[in-house]
Amino acid sequence: MNKILFFIVSVSLIFSLDYSLEDVNETSETFGEFVGPSHFLSQNKLTITFFGWETWGGWRTVFTQLCDLSNNNAWDTEKAVLVGLGNGSGGQGALDAMAGIDGNNAAWVQDSDLDTWAEFLGSSSSPRRQVVLLDGDLNKRYQFQYPGSGITDAQEIELLNAINELINEFSQLQGDMNQDNTLNVLDVIIVVNMALGNIEIDLNGDMNNDGGINILDVVILANIILTNE
Repeated sequence: MNKILFFIVSVSLIFSLDYSLEDVNETSETFGEFVGPSHFLSQNKLTITFFGWETWGGWRTVFTQLCDLSNNNAWDTEKAVLVGLGNGSGGQGALDAMAGIDGNNAAWVQDSDLDTWAEFLGSSSSPRRQVVLLDGDLNKRYQFQYPGSGITDAQEIELLNAINELINEFSQLQGDMNQDNTLNVLDVIIVVNMALGNIEIDLNGDMNNDGGINILDVVILANIILTNE
């Protein structure tokens, strides 16, 4: 049964979004580490990913604003972390310029083949200066596009509301069926039994928020557990 569950979970991974790329920002706490959504999810943090091509104007403006919001605790930085993602075409000069701006201390990774860019934004030629928010299942919940002039006050409010909504969801630890503040195989067993009708349904196990409990919820929960191990 464990082999079957592992196979189902492995197949389900194609429906979630992730990357693991080296942080090249020398002013970042994770400099030199390979980071991405699953890396921070294992630390109980959601990921705010900013997409910006270094060779085009305006990306530093938006990234600096996002770093400023992070450093001023506009969102709960214990629950959500900022990562900037570029294509590396700006060279070391672009990276030095980014790191040289006071406060630009978020992780910055390079996606030279644009695979991650295409996976998250739909195409390798998709516009830059976009922010993507993933939920605790690594599913894309929000995507925002900003002008080179920067994020407006109204756009900032919209972004922060979306971030805080995901943080609130994440803080409830959806899928923790036995309320031990961790997700493990015991929670999967409980959801399986709910899906089979053996025990009363608790919608905290409704991992895809469709109003019921079924095999999809089992797969999603098991996916999260395997990702975090």
